[in-house]
Amino acid sequence: MGDREDGEYLERNSTKEKTKIIPKMPDEYKGEIKKSGGYTKTEPREWTQHELEWVQMLSNQGYTNKEIAESVGRSVTSVSIKFKRLSKRDGSYNADHVREKYQINNEFLKKVNPKTVLDCYCGTKNFYGEICNATTNDMDESISAQHHMEALKFMCMKYSQGEKYDLVDLDPYGSAFDCFDLAIKMAKKGIVITFGELGHKRWKRLDYVSRYYGIDSLEDFTIDNLIEQVQAIGRRNKKELVVYAQKEWRNIGRVWFEIYPLKITEQWEKEQEGCCYNEGLF
Repeated sequence: MGDREDGEYLERNSTKEKTKIIPKMPDEYKGEIKKSGGYTKTEPREWTQHELEWVQMLSNQGYTNKEIAESVGRSVTSVSIKFKRLSKRDGSYNADHVREKYQINNEFLKKVNPKTVLDCYCGTKNFYGEICNATTNDMDESISAQHHMEALKFMCMKYSQGEKYDLVDLDPYGSAFDCFDLAIKMAKKGIVITFGELGHKRWKRLDYVSRYYGIDSLEDFTIDNLIEQVQAIGRRNKKELVVYAQKEWRNIGRVWFEIYPLKITEQWEKEQEGCCYNEGLF
């Protein structure tokens, strides 16, 4: 696929070096154009498997992201983000954070000792499969998982079936906020949440966390405040979520919660106060 018989190339001149020849990707490799839906200034184009193989080939040959972007007719940002996401899938992205994450996972498993796990965004590595009875889901159909559904629909299906799990793991690339309530309802011993929305802080974006978490300033945009919102959802479900461990890396955070029944003593205390007051009348 790397050699073009028709000789179609893009030439890029440089004052420091000789003219560099950049092969132009065949038009038939391009995906369909989608409507932006108001989220981007340009019309997004689907990535095809042929295009992914093409950009990987150019990368292996030493072409820069800028040169690859010229070849495929995309922005440099689009190409950079795609390489980042591909590296996440193959496990090479942020490897240090991944190692630390799995280390704490192992420690947490010894603590809660789950027999059943619901892994809602399982990804390429089925961490729980060899340890306990794990139910796995990932919307990416190329990933080996038991289910391939959008996360919230998957959670709704499992909840409607009356399923309960010792541990629920929510490890999305972005935010899993919509799944928090159902995850807490179904979790018995523990819940683990990756807060991908922390990446918005890098771009000083508050639109998402303002709408979902009530956070309206960068000073309040902290993992501790995200944790407080999750714990509030837990209390509404009569569960106390106690932080076992929390870690924050660049643009991402992860928190391991133990779950206990919420002991509501306010009404009992009021009744005790009433008894003492009445006893004082006699």
